[in-house]
Amino acid sequence: MTKTVAVAVRTSPARRYPARENSNRFPLPWLPALFLFLIALCCALPAPLLAAENVFTSVSAIKEEAGRFAGEGKLFLKGPVDPYLTGTVVTAGLFGLTYLFDEQIRDEFAGSHHGVMRGITDAGNAVSNPLLHLGVAAAFYGAGAVTDQAKVMQLGEEMGEALLLADGATFVLKGVIGRGRPYQVDSNSSYRPFQFKDGYDSLPSMHTASSFALAHVVAAKTDSFYGKAACYAAASLAGFSRVYQTKHWASDVVLGAAIGELAGAAVTRYRSAPAGSVTVAPMAIDGAPALALLGRF
Repeated sequence: MTKTVAVAVRTSPARRYPARENSNRFPLPWLPALFLFLIALCCALPAPLLAAENVFTSVSAIKEEAGRFAGEGKLFLKGPVDPYLTGTVVTAGLFGLTYLFDEQIRDEFAGSHHGVMRGITDAGNAVSNPLLHLGVAAAFYGAGAVTDQAKVMQLGEEMGEALLLADGATFVLKGVIGRGRPYQVDSNSSYRPFQFKDGYDSLPSMHTASSFALAHVVAAKTDSFYGKAACYAAASLAGFSRVYQTKHWASDVVLGAAIGELAGAAVTRYRSAPAGSVTVAPMAIDGAPALALLGRF
């Protein structure tokens, strides 16, 4: 007599790591108030009645800004080889090391977290928003323009230029590389290049790149060690928050930080170029390609 025994096999679906939703502990109605405070602070400074020449009122200022940004862009593109080749090698090694441990790091932070660390990383995510950074740069530039405070306006310019370089580079790389986010895929080696698909735009981290670009520009304005440390501590918190809340792999943050630092350095290097230095940059005249000589005299 033969007995037939049915065995049911239940398979478990692949694990997913949902991105933690931002808690309501840190609502952001204070952001418009921050912009108003910055403007009010700048307006409180002694200033003449006439506004400075700026991109809102002068065509020549727009042309000057375009030429300056082109020169900074060239330094940004050349930077990984000249003069930061050693830094590029170190960054590549650090990226490779974190890549090996991406999944272990993600698993370590997986699950629901509460308390102090949740609150800190919620705040870190909020203040590292690239759009917020651009708004801060615009607030400084606008306040400096209307009050004729050249240093305030220049700070806004440098912030904006560094942010555009960092955010533009990361935006392009995200779509071209197409790496799956840690909450979207199980493996850190899951890619869908050139698809520009939501959930496959992990590498590099734009929040981190934007934060480090801003940190470099602001840190360059102070000689205080503690001031510089505070700038980079805030940028590092942004990167940690993205990993802690499983919105990025650790290696995404490493590359994002390098891009942001490179963008900030391109801007400050161009601004501090000695008189007489000349850079060649592409441009167009009446639709025809041309080269422009950009320099400080």
